Amino acid sequence: MNNSALWRVVDNESGTQSIVSTPSEAVAFVNSRFDTDDDDEPFSITKVGPLLPKPLGVITAWAAKKDGERTDGRTAPIIIRPVVTDNAIECNDVVLWGDVYVSWDHDMYTIEGPDGSEYSEADSAAELSEILDEYAGDYEYVPEGSDSHTRPNPRELIRYGAQECADRFGHLDDDALLWLAATRITLALWRNTPVENWHAGKSPLHDGTMMRINAATTRIVRSMLSFDHVNWIAVGLAIVNPSRVLPTGQSVLELGLACHNPDVPAHEVDPREDLAEMAQGAIDWGRTYRLREKEFGLRTLIEFFCAFDNGWFGAPSWGRIVDRFLTAVDDRENAHWRMHRDEPWFDEWFTNRPADIADTTEFRRLLHAGPDLLSEEAAEWCVEGAIGYVCQDDHANGCPRCGIPLATESPNE
Repeated sequence: MNNSALWRVVDNESGTQSIVSTPSEAVAFVNSRFDTDDDDEPFSITKVGPLLPKPLGVITAWAAKKDGERTDGRTAPIIIRPVVTDNAIECNDVVLWGDVYVSWDHDMYTIEGPDGSEYSEADSAAELSEILDEYAGDYEYVPEGSDSHTRPNPRELIRYGAQECADRFGHLDDDALLWLAATRITLALWRNTPVENWHAGKSPLHDGTMMRINAATTRIVRSMLSFDHVNWIAVGLAIVNPSRVLPTGQSVLELGLACHNPDVPAHEVDPREDLAEMAQGAIDWGRTYRLREKEFGLRTLIEFFCAFDNGWFGAPSWGRIVDRFLTAVDDRENAHWRMHRDEPWFDEWFTNRPADIADTTEFRRLLHAGPDLLSEEAAEWCVEGAIGYVCQDDHANGCPRCGIPLATESPNE
């Protein structure tokens, strides 16, 4: 953050303004507008304080503090929803908290009350937090409905998941566990969200593209996990960040807009609304798991995420999937092709591997390193070859699916 003095240059006629850090930048702004007569005063220049952090980070930090003050193990009943704009760069500039709006203008926060007629201003994160404390008093905790006994107890699920992890993957080291947790978190906060609707039916978000994007998202989540500290809210928001750049070169928001089609039911919702919903979900998720960590400990919580292997890049089975798929792509008679080899498209597809993965050694290296490193064409070729349906069985007792005979007892036993 820039803590040096800044200058606000305002076009007094239009209200257009710019925050600059040097006089030369102020002059450039003035010159970019229009020429003026000597006796005109169309511009005003005032000194302002240092840049303030954008409000979303300030408010989520404030909410986490409120959560920590509670004694019932629940998140405080505060709603935080980013307003997603057309400009991905500005997506965090305005935050809607219930019916309280918080806007940001470099050196000042403006907080509008429920009816819009009252507003407060804060020139620091601490002052903003004090104002939010006043609004928070109007929110009361609403108990769960009478059917709550039918819902799984999250505490029991965490204990069960951690035990399942130990039973299934007790041999995994810490790095492998964190990768597995990253796949499960990505599945929950990215794959199983409105993004699935973006991907549905006829969409520019093809299966190969989705595989690359999922892998890239998993990689980001993994970079934010450790057994020392996890900022759960930050993890969730990193996933749904509208300006996050994807392997396609698009931002998340640009991808959503490309998939938007008001005439198709699956794609009719404005992706900006989808992203606001996903951001709210990510914040709620992060606040909840921050409290769960306090109760169960960081290691138990991460192990809870590792109860299952979904066969993605980063999961324990990925290496086996890659090896078996590459064995199959060099052998037309491999059992993997039993459902495909008689299809009219198969021979041409099988013999026309994209040039960048024609060398099997390089192909293997790229897949092990992550599908997000593949070209679009190569990723689509893999999906058409059903890489997601490679047999994951360990074959310890044979495998009818792959034509491996069942293990038999030795005649000497």
